[in-house]
Amino acid sequence: MSRAASRARRCAAAALLALLPLAGCGIQKSDVVEAGAGAPVTVHPTGSPRMLLFFVARDGRLMPVARDLGFHRVVDGGNGSPVTQPPPYKVSTDKVLYTLIGGPDERERAAGLTTRIDFHGGGEPHAVREPGPDQRPRLTVRLSVRVQDLDPVAVRQLICTTSYAEDLGRAAEVVVAGTDGPLPAARCETD
Repeated sequence: MSRAASRARRCAAAALLALLPLAGCGIQKSDVVEAGAGAPVTVHPTGSPRMLLFFVARDGRLMPVARDLGFHRVVDGGNGSPVTQPPPYKVSTDKVLYTLIGGPDERERAAGLTTRIDFHGGGEPHAVREPGPDQRPRLTVRLSVRVQDLDPVAVRQLICTTSYAEDLGRAAEVVVAGTDGPLPAARCETD
């Protein structure tokens, strides 16, 4: 075989190999397939005091919302210029729960968030941190309302908001207790 014919064969083989990826291996076009819930969101500090509240998205799942409290103090920056800093304290869990019971603000409602907590202006939340049976902290949320018939999503809102307000995330067991007694201890499950 001549050198030119050998070269022509190699070029033809290379051209065929180059076309193989374009054949698509028989993969058919398909519609979008739902793959489940979105990835968890990590909220990083911004220098402003925040509280993490759990509201309900349009599809019924819990949605964490980092609400900026927006209050700061002005201090001397050392060179005569003012510097804005957040206050040097943590927002109490009771205040976070009271804010949760108040429901989503206007911006959060516009984003489609709602709440299943409906205490009609009552509730008076109070959180207590105690040692649990497995050496992890156990949190108890005491409310001045009946809790046995609460919507399960409302209970999860209370549990997740409380455990994150105490900086324990999913690690803490939370007991929601009301005028009709306590519910079983549970950990934060966001779906």
